[in-house]
Amino acid sequence: METEVIRGGIKSKIVRIIFIVGIVLTLVFMAIVILSFQKNLRITSLQTVNNIHGMYDSVLTNDTKMLSAALDSFTTNEAYKQLFTKQDRTKLYEAGKELFSNNRSRYGITHFYYIREDGTCFLRMHKPELADDQIKRVTYQRAKETNKTASGIELGQTAFALRVVSPYFYHGTRIGFVEFGEEIDHFDQLVKKETGSDVVVLVSKRFLDEKGYRTTRQNTNKRDDWNDIHDYVVVSETFGDREFFLSKVLKVDELTWISEPAYLGTVKRGDQVFMKGAFPLTDAANKQVGVVMVLSDVTALASHVTNAKSTIFYLLVASLVLLGVSSLIIYRYLKGAIISPMIDLSEQAVQISMGKVDKKLTTARTDEIGMLIRSFDRMRASLQMSLRMLTDKENSKS
Repeated sequence: METEVIRGGIKSKIVRIIFIVGIVLTLVFMAIVILSFQKNLRITSLQTVNNIHGMYDSVLTNDTKMLSAALDSFTTNEAYKQLFTKQDRTKLYEAGKELFSNNRSRYGITHFYYIREDGTCFLRMHKPELADDQIKRVTYQRAKETNKTASGIELGQTAFALRVVSPYFYHGTRIGFVEFGEEIDHFDQLVKKETGSDVVVLVSKRFLDEKGYRTTRQNTNKRDDWNDIHDYVVVSETFGDREFFLSKVLKVDELTWISEPAYLGTVKRGDQVFMKGAFPLTDAANKQVGVVMVLSDVTALASHVTNAKSTIFYLLVASLVLLGVSSLIIYRYLKGAIISPMIDLSEQAVQISMGKVDKKLTTARTDEIGMLIRSFDRMRASLQMSLRMLTDKENSKS
């Protein structure tokens, strides 16, 4: 009788399972390590965004105190009050030119307004040719309603400024309001200096006057960038590479959902890797008017992820080699310890089925295989006895 061909043997199944489990465990380990590095990058980047957001708030608080102190000092000058009550714009401007120049150089004050009780602008010390327009900003409205100094970031027709507005009193009677302000583009430079990260301030176009914005850009010899970005303009930035920012970094759809500090992934420029994040920019009315994007060079941190991937690749190769060697060893062990005895036992079972029950099955093994062999031998002995008794009975009949 031909020996039965074995297909899908136990040894191949066991080796295959061990090999697959080894690969899966290695891949899981690789994924855990990579995800761990990426999570660390994400956490570190988000912390950077939060820190810069906090720095903006801190600079805002300190500069507000500085402007308020300068404004308080100014409002005690009786000579300016007299000129204001007389509504003599020329003399008031001439008298205050030096004061404004000193405040600009000393405190960075870029805006200086005299505002009438009815809210019309009597005099802009920084732009005297523009007057008699209606002031409707939140800081002015708040100062008027509370009769106290009000402050906050507000967007003009073309740019942001931190504004401090104070009621103006003469002999106990309120005669109008005085406003000091500073453009906030120096916030960006301070962040760059302190953190090394770049910031790009984007403002929604619906809060800007297109004509005024374009005119201001032209008057300051800057390129007209109104149409560079749909719905937004860059009002200040420290990054410098505008083309790269617009083509590789900026995704306008990301700006629409920024309501808190957020991590927005990474972007490569040559060998450099930049983290990009963002936080909302709000004005004095707590209305979101734009987004501050943060770009931080994380090349060193990103290289750890790359190195981890390379290390894990080599680990995977080494694991596959180790699994191959281990599988070969396991195969040889299974063949000698389990498979070959099982095949021998199977062949003995075939012989027994054919009536050849004289060959005794012996083993010194004490494990499950040994137990099985001894069980087969007892079955063989039982069959041998039954056959002998049957033969004896047949002989006695004849």
